Amino acid sequence: MSACSPNWFAVYTKPRQEQVALLNLERQAFECYLPIAADPYQRRNARTRTRHEPLFPRYLFLSAAPDVQSLATVRSTRGVVGLVRAGSELIKIPASIIAALKTRMDTATGLIPIDSIDLNNGDRVRVFDGPFAALEGVFKEHRGQTRSLLLLEILGRETAVEIDARLLQRVS
Repeated sequence: MSACSPNWFAVYTKPRQEQVALLNLERQAFECYLPIAADPYQRRNARTRTRHEPLFPRYLFLSAAPDVQSLATVRSTRGVVGLVRAGSELIKIPASIIAALKTRMDTATGLIPIDSIDLNNGDRVRVFDGPFAALEGVFKEHRGQTRSLLLLEILGRETAVEIDARLLQRVS
């Protein structure tokens, strides 16, 4: 790779300012990428619409050739905290990772789907977010596209609980 080839870098943004940072970096002629997903953690009811949130909260990706395009303005860009570094060295993100993210993106919606893990009846699982976070239980069955029925031990007895399947991880 020549010294003039662009590289991808991670940009650390201010809280909930990813879109502001993206807009202002693109105005400076930087190529940027902000992967977006439907928020799997939001509480849903009949009146709420699905929120779209950054796949990596507080981060976006910027492509630049530091020898050709100065990165000095990035840190002072509205919405940006700075570029991700290891000591004084900028961390380069492999182009294959950005390409893989873009490949997963749904062309109709522009969203990256967050898939639940494949589980079978009797698998031990742990809930990693939400009101049941850190509890372990037994997977019983799928309930529709995104819900799962678990058996969790709550207050000394086994209780059947329906939970978002994307909040589960398999226990080894």
